[in-house]
Amino acid sequence: MRVPGLELPDLPDAAQLTVPCGDVTLGGYLWRQPDPAPAVLLLHGWGQDASDMATPARLLHSAGWHALSLSLRGWRGSGGCDDYGRSGPGDLGRVLAWLEAQSWVTSTAVLGLSLGGLVALLAAAQGHRVGQTVAINAPTDLRGIYDTTSSATLRRYYDAVLTLEQWVDGSPLTHAGRIGGPTWVVVGGEDRLCPPVLGREFARVSGAELLEVTGMGHVPDGAQWARVVGETLGQS
Repeated sequence: MRVPGLELPDLPDAAQLTVPCGDVTLGGYLWRQPDPAPAVLLLHGWGQDASDMATPARLLHSAGWHALSLSLRGWRGSGGCDDYGRSGPGDLGRVLAWLEAQSWVTSTAVLGLSLGGLVALLAAAQGHRVGQTVAINAPTDLRGIYDTTSSATLRRYYDAVLTLEQWVDGSPLTHAGRIGGPTWVVVGGEDRLCPPVLGREFARVSGAELLEVTGMGHVPDGAQWARVVGETLGQS
């Protein structure tokens, strides 16, 4: 159940929708093409919601994709409680099954920022395959992030939320050898929240393509989003 007063804001160029997802309902936005086309699922970062992925969604829609941006469980517009990705792969698998069943979808991709990238990589390791996975400034090694991040708030959050098993099992690096399908790891050269050295190491171990954007912090700006979208997903 969504909490009253925590609804997503209206976006004039997108339709709001909800997707039943097991024990929760996830809310978000759809930028839909008039004809069948590839669809990309966009997943936001920690502390954000589906509206924060409007910029890459619009870029992808302009390039010919259906763009679906959903709030992860526990964040504005969706039900449930945030658990920093423990439930994320299962949720993503259900959403992908729903998306792939739509007659207007010809193929799927996932693009996730930060926490959304972590969920995308864990889902890929668990067999939820898509045409392409793009993880941007994702926390690929939770212990490594804890030890190197500049954010004391993030360390306190990890101490409060992560289970003992999650420090290992919730780190994409643990499952790097099982990441299947075309995968891009994007790192920002100036990211202090998830230092780029950890993303580089994940790309090396997993065999994923690596894109490093010089000057980019943890959240891309408009021009950086255009580069990331163009180089990883390109034209549909």
